[in-house]
Amino acid sequence: MKFGKNRNYNARKIHRYLGVFMGVQFFFWALGGLYFSWNNMDDVHGETLLKQEKKYLEAIDFSQIQKGIDSLQIFSNIDSIHSVKLVKTLKKPFALFKFFENGQLKSQLISVETGNLRPDFTGQECLEIAEQQLKKHIPIAKVEFLNKHLIGMHHEYREKPLPAFAFTLDHPSNTIIYVSTESGEITSVRNNNWRRFDFLWMLHTMDYKSRDHITNWVLRIFSSLGIITILSGFFLFYLTSPSIKKFRKNKTQ
Repeated sequence: MKFGKNRNYNARKIHRYLGVFMGVQFFFWALGGLYFSWNNMDDVHGETLLKQEKKYLEAIDFSQIQKGIDSLQIFSNIDSIHSVKLVKTLKKPFALFKFFENGQLKSQLISVETGNLRPDFTGQECLEIAEQQLKKHIPIAKVEFLNKHLIGMHHEYREKPLPAFAFTLDHPSNTIIYVSTESGEITSVRNNNWRRFDFLWMLHTMDYKSRDHITNWVLRIFSSLGIITILSGFFLFYLTSPSIKKFRKNKTQ
């Protein structure tokens, strides 16, 4: 790109090349913004196919929860406690105890009735949990067991509790329900709408690895270039506007 001696010519050339270079990314940012703002977020999160009932528990004997934690400490090296949450799965009340063991976050269900530690849920139990949460019966087209060796950075179930079962519904939305074997909870619901959202979000944040890291240098650089492109347009308007030229001419007289 060669520059001339004329300031207007140089401003036009800089703005034109910046516009071509940044135009594609501007298009993706605008396209993503339109899709995000005009979308039904309940459908994106997969909530339209599931029951949205709130589960309440009766009076809880917290001593039973402590009993379960004490028994867990016998064979687990608990570094620190993350959280304790009351849940209800397969029509039974549990305390979902999350803790760190050797720096890794782990989960354990404790029966609030007996204090017994709940073993991991089987595939059949996870299937029952998924089917119980559906608003209406939808056939299961595919069942898949997932562990850490099968999940990559671009998998739609990334950064979620593992192992888990994935149940693909026989539905036009190609919905997949993920159930954690440790907690017995539906940890994610993914459908075609979410997958489009996720792809556009990747283009929006310009994080092509994990898709969720917005403080990356690619986004920082392009955002800075975007500001420069806009400012160059303002500067070009200032140089070429007849009204501004007339104002400057009158001011110098």
